[in-house]
Amino acid sequence: MKQILQNFKTGELTVEEVPVPSVRPGLVRVRNRYSLISSGTEGGTVKLGEMNLLRKARARPEQVRKVLNVVRTDGLLMAYQAVMRSLGMPIALGYCCCGQVLDAGAGITDLRPGQLVACGGAGYAHHAEVVCVPRNLVVAVPEAISAPHAAFTTLGSIAIQSVRIADVRLGERVAVIGLGLVGLLVVQILKAAGCRIFGIDLNEARVRFAEDQGFCQGAVRDAGNLREQVHAFSAGHGADAVIVAAATADNDPVRLAGELARTKGRVVVVGRTRMNAPRETYLFKELELCTSMAYGPGTGDPSYEEQGLDYPIGYVRWTENRNMQAFIELIASGAIDLDPLITHEFEIADACQAFGVVTGKTAEPSLGVVLRYPDGGGEPAPRVELPGRGRARRDELRLSVVGAGSFATNFLVPILAKTSGIALRGIASASGVRARALGKQYKFRFCASDAEELVRDDQTDGVAILTRHDSHAPLTLAALEAGKHVFVEKPLAMTVDELRRIVETQRRTGGAVQVGFNRRFAPLALKMQAFFRDRAQPMAITYRSNVGYRPPEHWLHDPIRGGGVILGEAVHFIDFCHWLIGADPLEVRTRSVRGEATGLINADNVHISLSFADGSLATVAYLSNGDPSLSRERIEAYADGGVAVLEDFRALTCVRNRRRRRWRRIQDRGHAGQMAAMVRAWRLGEPEIPFAVSALSMLATLEAVASLESAKTRPIGRDAIGL
Repeated sequence: MKQILQNFKTGELTVEEVPVPSVRPGLVRVRNRYSLISSGTEGGTVKLGEMNLLRKARARPEQVRKVLNVVRTDGLLMAYQAVMRSLGMPIALGYCCCGQVLDAGAGITDLRPGQLVACGGAGYAHHAEVVCVPRNLVVAVPEAISAPHAAFTTLGSIAIQSVRIADVRLGERVAVIGLGLVGLLVVQILKAAGCRIFGIDLNEARVRFAEDQGFCQGAVRDAGNLREQVHAFSAGHGADAVIVAAATADNDPVRLAGELARTKGRVVVVGRTRMNAPRETYLFKELELCTSMAYGPGTGDPSYEEQGLDYPIGYVRWTENRNMQAFIELIASGAIDLDPLITHEFEIADACQAFGVVTGKTAEPSLGVVLRYPDGGGEPAPRVELPGRGRARRDELRLSVVGAGSFATNFLVPILAKTSGIALRGIASASGVRARALGKQYKFRFCASDAEELVRDDQTDGVAILTRHDSHAPLTLAALEAGKHVFVEKPLAMTVDELRRIVETQRRTGGAVQVGFNRRFAPLALKMQAFFRDRAQPMAITYRSNVGYRPPEHWLHDPIRGGGVILGEAVHFIDFCHWLIGADPLEVRTRSVRGEATGLINADNVHISLSFADGSLATVAYLSNGDPSLSRERIEAYADGGVAVLEDFRALTCVRNRRRRRWRRIQDRGHAGQMAAMVRAWRLGEPEIPFAVSALSMLATLEAVASLESAKTRPIGRDAIGL
């Protein structure tokens, strides 16, 4: 299928052939008929992408701060490489579209194939022939409404939400600053609500357009008597509310809004503008300054948008979805006139020309620019062939990759491309967009949106699973059953039952399984292990991980998708201790910091105490309440009169009999060594780290989670998973 993508590094816009997105539970797959380009949001994104690196940095200071944090913890080279790779990933544009339902995932029964629907959501409702959208961001469209009009639904719900935040009443006088597409929709919604409206814009043609259409009276921003006109419009009191729908880099609209509003009036900002409100104006008038975010309640809430949990109407009357429905009803009633707002219509193949109009590269004035998609078409293809390189040599392992997120982009795929003995075969991601970009860059033979395409590919020898945590076990089982070897990122499983099934399936099928415990293969970790190789006494280890704060809404905290930080991250550190000690773990006890009234996430600040069969002890301190600019990981090991300290896999100090040895190197957490070991294991059929050892590390981690929940010490027994 065709989709509009932007290379954020160069700013180039292209229409590419990508795999059709795969439908999953809670999602609706829609064949688009029309989509609307948002001149403000998308136009700004395209212009930002066309800037050079310095101007991008100035425009996005919050991203610069994140990069600086990576520099402090991982080094300048790694930070630079991560930035370049991220910028090289394509951006899928679009969040307003309308089309016909193709099919729906599990749990959706109220939409039928062929039904016309309007869709919204950045990350979902793209400019593409086929989109997959969560149910709460989809509304049915009556037959009386045309598809081009329905494509305005998302933008209309944004306008509706700003009017709701303004809390206007019948007969109130409202000023609207900015008469672009959103501003003109706001004006019509206010008119339908029984308000009187005064429109203001820098562009005289837009003011005249609003007046000629009968939407509102208005004035140009630079009019010398603007304040007097608004004063007369409001019977001498000032506007009851001012809605700012303008996009500008300065605070002029907010300053002007304060001057035009009456005492105790309301100012609502919905456009991209600075919000430095003049103190004297806002204070002495006691003005209420509010922002309006996107489509309404539910925006940015994964439980609402991704998991499909609705808010009860008795408590939240107007959600994202209900705002979208309200806009559809306004169109159907004739209260909203969209025909004058559609100034341009382009075929999807001419999308670059359409964006040229939106961004002002052409001299044509524009408002609503819609894209039209071809009718019908065959069965959507979840797989797209890529040029790739030549056929794999006989001695090469043909590897396919599931997942194309940041970890795959910044770490594993670049390393796999350089690993001797591997021929890259296929790559899959849910939307297909990132899979296509990585596949093209690293010369995979095909890309897909469905992991099943890789699992059933008879020319794939092994599958690397780099997806989110909840899919690891199902994909591992599917790959083993298909006769493939498996490399799977941690965690291997989310439950003891899943782990038991993987152990049984691996034993029955004979497929090799390697878990992404990369730290075992770090060069300095191997030196640390060698230092204690001939120890005669038990070992004591302290592993401190200073990870920094993650907000509660981070996906890692989602019990379904992420499973929590112990399962998602501390598993690395538990496995490292298991590997370094070299004996089975016997018991685990997890305790968390207790700070109910302090803003701490207790489960993100834990001490995990492990005992081992040889008498050794290990403590993993996983902490998010520190300063992340300090070292992220510090490991101290004690045995036989010796001490070894490993700092961030950059510096190792070993001391015994007062003799001190130090090693320093560029940070290497063992990813490349891990991939080389995987190739050797799959060729020889004898993994350097037996699968049973990795499975036991995984069991110890699952029991650590159970210990935190039960506040009791938990036994770790091989028989629990059939080892």
